[in-house]
Amino acid sequence: MIVQRCTCGTVFLSCLTVVAVVFFNASFSTAMKFEFTPSVYVSEDYTDNYNQTEKNREEEFFTTYGANFLFGFVGKTQRFYLNYNPLYKDYDTHDDEDSFENNIQFYGDLELSKRAIINFDMGYDDHENTDNMISDDKSWQHHASVSGEFQVARHTGLTIEENYTESFDRDQRTGTLKEHETNSTSVGITHEFGKMNSFGLDYEYSFDDYDQSDADEYTSHSPSAFFVFWFTPQLGIDSNLSFEQKKFEISEDEDTYTGDLRLIKKITRNFQTYIKYKHTHTEKDGGDKKVYNPSLGFDWDITRDSGFSLGLGYLIQEWEQGTDKGLFVDADIFKTFNLSRRGALTLSGASGYDASGDDNASLGFTLYYQAGFLFTYQFTKLFSVDLNGSFTIDEYDEPDVDRVDNTLDFGVVLSWSPFRWMNLSLAYEFENYDTDSGSRDDYRENSGTLTVSLYPLKPLRMDELSSREDFEKRIFNN
Repeated sequence: MIVQRCTCGTVFLSCLTVVAVVFFNASFSTAMKFEFTPSVYVSEDYTDNYNQTEKNREEEFFTTYGANFLFGFVGKTQRFYLNYNPLYKDYDTHDDEDSFENNIQFYGDLELSKRAIINFDMGYDDHENTDNMISDDKSWQHHASVSGEFQVARHTGLTIEENYTESFDRDQRTGTLKEHETNSTSVGITHEFGKMNSFGLDYEYSFDDYDQSDADEYTSHSPSAFFVFWFTPQLGIDSNLSFEQKKFEISEDEDTYTGDLRLIKKITRNFQTYIKYKHTHTEKDGGDKKVYNPSLGFDWDITRDSGFSLGLGYLIQEWEQGTDKGLFVDADIFKTFNLSRRGALTLSGASGYDASGDDNASLGFTLYYQAGFLFTYQFTKLFSVDLNGSFTIDEYDEPDVDRVDNTLDFGVVLSWSPFRWMNLSLAYEFENYDTDSGSRDDYRENSGTLTVSLYPLKPLRMDELSSREDFEKRIFNN
């Protein structure tokens, strides 16, 4: 499914309503538990760098008056949540940005059978005057994602995924606010043969379409394949092959071929070591690029969503203009530690070499390093604290780019419920962005939010941080 461009919020909202009706009609075929929680809140926000600039820092306060109407339909094989959030924002200095908004989120999952599961998440971020908001430096986003897992045969599975956003936000390359649409549609098939062996094919179509012509605007087609085979229960190989054809609106088109091969030695059921070689070849009119990356390391799989993977290798990047080489760490870490009944610590870290994201696609490939944490502690039944932090490094080594971006975030949230129907929340966040690029300013921002919420005795709560993806969206703003 390819989502067509929504030219206005009304069309997007209509699509959202149709999907919601379809799923709600399906839900009533089985016994469902219905829950409803209304709530109201008032929050006061402060920032010491409203426009996120290095110089001419501007303070701003704004007050939000809002309500939440949360509907939940929960059954044995279905979970649907619909949240309607009308609100009004009143700015202290930027009076022309005062606005009334209607925000809607609809998400959940549906188990059609033991062989078919569908997950979805759709959101509409409304504004009173979208055209005016673009000039007033306010970001917004509409999003929709649908994924399905289907067991088409005993040993064969099919996955389909669609992710779409229409947004007006600050891009990483220039730091300016831009309106654009991103879309990613993929379909994949996996077949298992034997107890531990498998292979699969995947195809992805994606695009990033800007309202005004931009260097990061592109269309991409990418087929890929993987293969896993174990010669013995302790010795095996896996391999990945992919091709991406990326056509830019302004920048140079590029074709990228990527392949890797690992020799794996299983030590225990959940721990294994490996030797790996990865090769990347990119063809561009301005000159080809080759990347050679031998490495060795280990994998420790704790659960499906948590584990440690750490490799140390040597990375050689070769352009027609020259060569860059050095040691390289390939890491993928995610684990939650339940320290006690009251406290938990989640750690996440990753490093790698990949194509740049949608908001900086024209910068080519990037070496990235990121680490983050979330610590939660329930001091009493009424008082809790969350601490979170992250640090990311993005290195763009292309000869005509040669740029490094560093981002440091730290936040703390204090939550107190003096009554069962009231919650007080105080949040503070510090962000420091530093780049050696001349196309964007560094900035440092301190911000805080005080929120008072009123709700019934038993509020319905949607699942939070239920997966690694949810966690990293919050910690790394992915």
